Amino acid sequence: MVRRIISRTPLSLPEVERILSSSGVELTTLQQRVLNYVSKYSKLSADRAEKLINELIEKFELTREEAVQIVDICPTHVEELRAILSGYKRLAPILLFSEEKLQAIVELVKRYLQEEGEAE
Repeated sequence: MVRRIISRTPLSLPEVERILSSSGVELTTLQQRVLNYVSKYSKLSADRAEKLINELIEKFELTREEAVQIVDICPTHVEELRAILSGYKRLAPILLFSEEKLQAIVELVKRYLQEEGEAE
């Protein structure tokens, strides 16, 4: 059977964890390793991650790919955020982000991390 890629959507680590842990089938060795990795490094629940991704896209006009990368790393300093965003094709616009806008993104991430810690 030939497999075709129908669409591509960037997924955050928490979303991958949710998909793999609820698959209902026995995972391959590679899938199990991926599940172990995402379980270890996910900082938010899948629902909170998706909510943060949507908020980043709406409020800050980021692409989904950029928002997912931010959610995966959860930067708590502007310098970390700048390093994350500097690897994308929109380098010039990212460099033109105001310091206030970058700080607002970091504060939003911190708020989600704090709320996640309170929920546990």
